[in-house]
Amino acid sequence: MNEWEARKWRQEIEASEGALALFVYTPLCGTCALARRMLEVAEASLADVRIASANINLMPGLAEAFQIESVPCLLLRESGGSWNKVYRFGSVVEVRARLAESFRGEEEKHDRT
Repeated sequence: MNEWEARKWRQEIEASEGALALFVYTPLCGTCALARRMLEVAEASLADVRIASANINLMPGLAEAFQIESVPCLLLRESGGSWNKVYRFGSVVEVRARLAESFRGEEEKHDRT
């Protein structure tokens, strides 16, 4: 999982193309730590999925821009450009399925090249 720098989150979003997964957390949140572990396992099992992470305490503009209501939060940008927020991290299987669904278009692009 790649940690974003506080001042560069807007540039990171603009520079990335296609699907994007951004895990938003706070360092002292136990639920965030559990969700991070689930995401790490899911990321390891999906070849074309890369997840970035952002400490919301250092990025209040990110919270405002995406109207993040609580943490942990997984922001998913579909390959078409629409954004979804996920607050529920029920199981690794659920998280993996959600990531696979969001990145499905990316795998198809990768297979064509």
